[in-house]
Amino acid sequence: MYVWERWAVNALSLTLLLIFTGIGLVWAGVENPLSEALFEFFIDPIRGESVGDSGYNTVNTMTYALVLGLFVIALSAWLRGLGIDPSDASVLALLPFITWAAFGEVVEDAEMFGPDLAPYFVSPGIHFQAAFWVILAGAVGLSLDRIKLPEEPQQSHVEALASILILTQFIFYGPSISEKVGDDFALWPMLLGAVVAIAFACTSKTSTSAFSNVQRMVYLVGIGGSLVFLGALVSHAIHSPPPTDRLWPLMVVIALPLLLCYSMYSYGREAAEELAGHGLVAGILPPGWTEERYMESESPEKDMIESLRLRASTAQPLIFLAVAGQLMDGVATWIGIDFFGYSEKHVFSSGIIDLLDTALTFAIVKLGLGALIWYFFAIANFEHRQQHLRLLIGVAMLVVGMAPGLRDVGRLTLGV
Repeated sequence: MYVWERWAVNALSLTLLLIFTGIGLVWAGVENPLSEALFEFFIDPIRGESVGDSGYNTVNTMTYALVLGLFVIALSAWLRGLGIDPSDASVLALLPFITWAAFGEVVEDAEMFGPDLAPYFVSPGIHFQAAFWVILAGAVGLSLDRIKLPEEPQQSHVEALASILILTQFIFYGPSISEKVGDDFALWPMLLGAVVAIAFACTSKTSTSAFSNVQRMVYLVGIGGSLVFLGALVSHAIHSPPPTDRLWPLMVVIALPLLLCYSMYSYGREAAEELAGHGLVAGILPPGWTEERYMESESPEKDMIESLRLRASTAQPLIFLAVAGQLMDGVATWIGIDFFGYSEKHVFSSGIIDLLDTALTFAIVKLGLGALIWYFFAIANFEHRQQHLRLLIGVAMLVVGMAPGLRDVGRLTLGV
C-alpha cells in the first residue's frame, strides 16, 4: 500500500470504532457527548428521512463526503490487491447498481417499504446496501475465476449463480413491499421484473462476452435488482397513475445527458483509438513510469500523448458518464424545484439555489462541475498501479451525480 492508503484504512477503522462506541454507550445507558452527536447529526436525520423528508445538515454532509473519499482510497488498494480489472468495462458493469440505488430510493419515497427496511433505503444506508450486493456478486465471480473451470461450465455457473442472487433480492425485498402496500397494489410487475431479469441472466452470454466473470456477475445482479424495484414502481404507477404532465421531465432528464455522452464520445473517439493503437490510455502512464519521470521526459511518444489526451479523454466512459451524471442531477433539480415546487434538502446545494432564487443556478454550477471533472481527468497522470484509484474517483463522481438525478426525476414522474 501507499502511505496515504494506509492512512485512509486507519481513518475508516477509527470512524467505525467511534460509531460502534457511540451506539454501544447508548445501549449501556451511559450519557456522553459522542452518542448525543451521533444521534443528533446522523441517526435521527436518517430515521426522519425514512418517514418523510428530513433533509441534511452541514455536519453529516461534510462527514459523508470525507468518508466517501476515504473509501475511494482504501478500496483502490483492496481492488488492486485482488487484481480486479480497472478498465472502463468495470464502469459499465457497475452502471446497473446506480439505477438499483435510484429505483430503491424512489420505492422508499413512495412509502412502499415496511418500517424495518425503509431506513436502509435512504442515504447513506442505500449506498452500503448497494456496496454489499456489488461485493457479494464480485466475490462470487472472483471465486469462479479461481476455480478455473472450462469456459462452458463456467458460463453456466455464472448464469445460475446470478439468477440465484437476483431471486434472493426478490425474496428479501418483495415481502416488505407486499406487507406495506397490502392488497391495494397489483405486485405482478415486480414478479415479472424478477422473471425477466433471470431470463436475461440465462441468455446474456453473447451480450456480456467482453466482461470478466466478476464484471458479468456484478452487471447481471445489478440489472436484476433494478428490474425488481422498477416492477414495484410500475405497480405504484398502476395503482396511482401519475399526471401526464410529469412525463416530459423524464424525457428531458434522460435525453440531455445521453446527447452529451454521444457528443463527447464522438468528439474524442478517433484520438482515443489512436492512443489505443499504441497500447496507451489517456491519463494512465505506461507501466513502470512515475509522474515525475513522465514530466521530465522528452520523446516523440510523450508529444503524441500530449497532443491527443484532451480529446481522447472525452471518449472514455469513465469520464463522459461522470460528466453526464452531473448534468442529469442539475437538470432534474432545476425542473423539480422551478417547475413542480419541490425543495432542495442538501445544505450546500440549497445555498447555491438561494443565490439567485432559482434552481437554474444549481444546474449551471453542476454543468461547470462536470467540466472540471473532465479537465481533471484530462490533465491528471495516474501511475499504472493507480488505475483502481482513478476508476473509483470516476465512479464516485458518477454516483453522486447520476444516482440523485435519477432518483429526483423518478419521484417527480410518479408524483411522490
